[in-house]
Amino acid sequence: MIRPLGFFSELRPGWGLPVSGLLRDSVRPGGEPDEAEIIGYLGRGAGIWAEMSAGSDVLDPDGPVMSGIGSLYTDGTWLWRQDLAYYLGTYHVSLPRDFLTHARRARYRVPDVPETRLVEILTRDLGIGMN
Repeated sequence: MIRPLGFFSELRPGWGLPVSGLLRDSVRPGGEPDEAEIIGYLGRGAGIWAEMSAGSDVLDPDGPVMSGIGSLYTDGTWLWRQDLAYYLGTYHVSLPRDFLTHARRARYRVPDVPETRLVEILTRDLGIGMN
């Protein structure tokens, strides 16, 4: 089963995955020492689902409008929304220790995810039919 990362209650779509709590409760005054590398890791994930959706920063109504917010990325183990990197860089949201350990052990390099694994995530974990 894929491990959801950063699917906070305020973010839609949530894809029916377990939520990570409230985004506003995950905000911290500063980030991890390697936050830039973690953001890079999130940006290099394998695209698994692309959305044309757009939305505002849910914590700041005057913040930027972002495109593709519901798009999904994976490293084959974890699954996250495209906008997670923005919230991490802007608000230093806390992420699970086991994800941080995972990315650090990989030296911030996202592995190639085989197409069979991408299809498995879409069909089994997200319930999206492949026709």
